[in-house]
Parts: sequence; structure tokens; C-alpha cells
Amino acid sequence: MWNKMTIRAKITLLTALVLILVTVCMTGLSILNARQSFVVPFGYIRIPTDDAMELEIDEKLFENKSPNELPSDADIMNIGHIIQQSQSAFKIQSFIIAAIFICIGTIGAYFISGRVLNPIAALTARIKDIDENNLKTQIEPCIGEDEVAQLTQSFNHMLGKLNRSFENQRLFAQNAAHELKTPLSSIMANIDVLEMDERPTNEDYKEIIKIVRISTKRLTNLVSGLLSLNSLIDESICESIDCRKMFENIAADMREMIDEKRLHFDIFGDCQIFGDKNLLERAFTNLVQNAIRYNIEEGKVQITLGVNNIVVEDSGIGIAEENLGLIFEPFYCVDKSRSKKYGGNGLGMAIAKNIFDKHNIKIKITSNAGEGTKIILEL
Repeated sequence: MWNKMTIRAKITLLTALVLILVTVCMTGLSILNARQSFVVPFGYIRIPTDDAMELEIDEKLFENKSPNELPSDADIMNIGHIIQQSQSAFKIQSFIIAAIFICIGTIGAYFISGRVLNPIAALTARIKDIDENNLKTQIEPCIGEDEVAQLTQSFNHMLGKLNRSFENQRLFAQNAAHELKTPLSSIMANIDVLEMDERPTNEDYKEIIKIVRISTKRLTNLVSGLLSLNSLIDESICESIDCRKMFENIAADMREMIDEKRLHFDIFGDCQIFGDKNLLERAFTNLVQNAIRYNIEEGKVQITLGVNNIVVEDSGIGIAEENLGLIFEPFYCVDKSRSKKYGGNGLGMAIAKNIFDKHNIKIKITSNAGEGTKIILEL
């Protein structure tokens, strides 16, 4: 019942209960105070608590009085009767006044709460019209800095987050479809060309198989990358990892790329981290691969291993400051032509950050176009 009531009804009901409690207490205290202040001073009359009208004189008050100064029995009876009537009338009037004020307070609380809650009702009405098609809509903030204004600001902030999330999902779907479509289109096109040739030679078959293999490998890498975006940590296989040895193995696997650009590849220090070795090796491989892929001829790649952080630094082509906040988005490429030139599908940094987040490793990047990139991993 309580949960089905509106906030306005709850406020009104609670106010009424408080008013009843306060007014009953105040009325009872006022009746008691009136009895003590106005009835008891007539000390020469003792009125028993029962209903019998046995009125007696307090003789102590008239010890030095002559018999002529003592009140008569009729006077005592008359005074006692008047006092009892006054007490009854005072009680009834007090409770009537209390009931009137309770009603007035309850009605006032109902209308005042309605006025106070009007902004919330208006906000609710505006929110009802918002769906996934108009997430860019912003609720006009209320005047002032009360809770309703703060709620409106919070809701607008949430709408902005939802809009960015939906936009990212839309772009992700478009980019994923594009990346998947490109190798598939290449495979289909070459098969069509082969079918058009009435007498294809063995060389033609070998060339088509080579192209299909490359496209299939690209598809496999893309699907593997997409799966890595949602990969979970298997705590049962987590272990302490020797970072220096891991980076040495990564460098050995990429020795051909390093030698091709004649890069100076150096590893300094050593440290241990705890986690899923396969996932962390995948993430660090992506970082090193980018440092090599987007480096200049005879440039350098320097990896510094510390107790609290790991730094991967290169002397490559760098990233413009305005693009730094976007490089962790799936399929994001600073320059599409650069992506085609150096290879890659825009998933490397997104995968790396996803893995680091699951290991509570914070990643920070500083870079400028043409000045290289520095990646700091806080362990």
C-alpha cells in the first residue's frame, strides 16, 4: 500500500501524523498546566478524583480566620461545580482547536507539497518523450540550485553519456561491417575473375589462393580481435609474470619488423605483475607493435620497467592532442590512409585498454604529432 502511494500523498500523510502527535501532546500539556495554574490555587477546596461531589475545606488555609470568614457549604458547592464545568469546557475546546489545526495543517501540507513537487512532475512529463531516437534532447534546467535542478543536470549528463554510447555502438557496427566486408569483397572479386577465365592457369590459381589466404588471415585476426574485446579473466590461471622476460619474447617475435626499420629497441629494469599471462601478453604486444609500426626509420623504442609503472616510449610519428581521447575506441584510426599504409584494423588499443582495465592497470598516453608517443601503465 505504502509503495503504491505518490510522494505527495506520503508527505501529506506523514505531516498529518506529525501534527496529530504534536497537537495531542501540546493539548495534554496545556490542560495539565491549566489545572496546575488555575485550579490548584483554590487550595481551600479539595475535589476528589472520583465522581462524588465531596468538597471539603482545607482547614490549614483558615487557621487564623474567624467562623464568619469561612465559606459556606453552598459557596463551596457552587465554586466546585463551576470549576468542573470550566475544566470540561476547556478540555473540549482544546481538542476541537487541535483537530481544526490538524485539518488545516494536513490540507496545507497537501497543497504545499503539490506546489513543491510540480517541477518533478514537469520533469517526469518531459522525460517520457525521450527515447533512443532523440537522446540528444536536453532537459531545460530549473531556476535555482535545489534538488530538482541537480536532478535535471544529472539527467542531462546521463543523456549525454547514453547518446555517446549509442553513437559509439552505431559506429562500431558500421566499422565492423566495413572491416569484415573488405576482405570478403576481395575474396569474392578474385573468385569472380577466376570464373570468368575459361582456361585459368596454375599461376592464376596460385595467385587467387594467395589473395584468399591473405584476406582470410585478415578476417581471422579481425574476429579474434572482436572476441578479445569481451574476453574475461580466468582467475584460476592468473600468475606472477616476469615482465622483462615477456617483453624480450615480444621483441624476439617482432625482430623482423624491428630490423626492417633498423630501430634501436631497448628494455630497462625489471618488474613482476600478477594476472592472466595470455591476455597481458596480447595487450603489451599491441603496444609494442604500434610503437614499431608507426615509428620512423632508425628510430627508437624504449621500454622501462619499474615497481609501480611500465613505460613504453617511441620516436614515431606521434598523435595529435585532439585525437588522444579517441584512440581507445574500436576501429578508430587517426588517419585512414595511415592505417592502410602501416596495416592494422583499429582494434589494438581498444583491446589493450580492455585488458588493462580488467587487471586494474591505468593507462596514460602523452604524444604530439611528429614527436613520438609515451605510454605509461600504472600498476
